[in-house]
Amino acid sequence: MASDKVLSDRLAQLGDAGVVERDRRPGWLPRVRYALTRSGHRLGPVLQALRDWGAEA
Repeated sequence: MASDKVLSDRLAQLGDAGVVERDRRPGWLPRVRYALTRSGHRLGPVLQALRDWGAEA
């Protein structure tokens, strides 16, 4: 399980790389939502291929 800091850092890196976009909603308890960008969706087949390859090993 990743700590909050590690998760936050990874999401920031993915945002900088253009893989996810961050949507912050103001309020008493601010909410942040992340969504895949078009580039993020294009990574799907690549990640699936890596998963399949790893399952074979």
